[in-house]
Amino acid sequence: MTRFKIVLAALALTSQAAWAQDTPDGQWHGGLSVSGALASGNTSSHTLAANADGSRATADDKISLYGIANYGRNKVDGIKTTTADLLRLGGRYDFNLGTQWFSFGSAEGETNRAGGVRDRYNLSGGVGYHVVKTDAHLWDVFGGAGYTDSRFTDGSRANGVQVLLGEESSHKLSEATSLKQRFVYYPDGGELGDRATFDAGLATRINGSWTLNAGLSSRYAERVPVGTKKTDNLLTMGFGYKF
Repeated sequence: MTRFKIVLAALALTSQAAWAQDTPDGQWHGGLSVSGALASGNTSSHTLAANADGSRATADDKISLYGIANYGRNKVDGIKTTTADLLRLGGRYDFNLGTQWFSFGSAEGETNRAGGVRDRYNLSGGVGYHVVKTDAHLWDVFGGAGYTDSRFTDGSRANGVQVLLGEESSHKLSEATSLKQRFVYYPDGGELGDRATFDAGLATRINGSWTLNAGLSSRYAERVPVGTKKTDNLLTMGFGYKF
C-alpha cells in the first residue's frame, strides 16, 4: 500500500460529508462519511471517496477544518491506470468584529495529479458579512486576497497574489436534515489564471448519530497542463457518523 493510500484510509476514518454545525458552544462538531466501489471480472477497479468537515465555534470566533479525498484505480488487460488521486486539506479561522462583520484567515493544500496539479498551496485573509443569521439559516459573503503557489505535473509552476470573492451558507431543513454550500472565485491572477471552487453537502440523520450523505465538489482552473480538463467534479453518496 502506498503512502497516499494510507493517507486516504486514515482520512476515510476521520472525515465527513455531514457538514459540521456552527453551534457557538465551544465544542467540536463534525462527523464522517465514506463511499466506495469495487469491481472484478473482465476488468477490475476500486474507488474511494471521503469528505471531512468539522468546526468549533464560540461567541467570539470559529475554527473550521475540512478535507476531501478521492482515489480510483482501473485494471484492464493487466494494465493499471490511476483515474483519480485527489487530496485536499484546509482550514479557516474567523474572528467576529461585531454582530454582522467578521475577519478571517485560511490555508489550503492540494494534490491532484490526475487533474494536472502536483501540489498547490494557498494562504489568504479578508473580511466577511453575515447577510442572514438565524438559528436555521446562515448566509455569509466574504472577500480578501491571498498567495497561491501551484506546481503542475508537466513541470511548470505558477505563483502570486490573487483576490478571492465568495459566499457560503448553511441551512437546517428539518430536525434530521441539513445542507451546506460554499462558492469561492479567484479572478485572473496573471500567470495563475481564473479559478473557482464549489462544495455542497446534504446530510440526513437516519438512526441516532448515523447519517445518509450526499456531496458535490467542483473545481475550475483556467491554467492546466496540455491534455488536462479545466473542470473536475466529484459527486459522492455514502453513510456517515455525526458527532
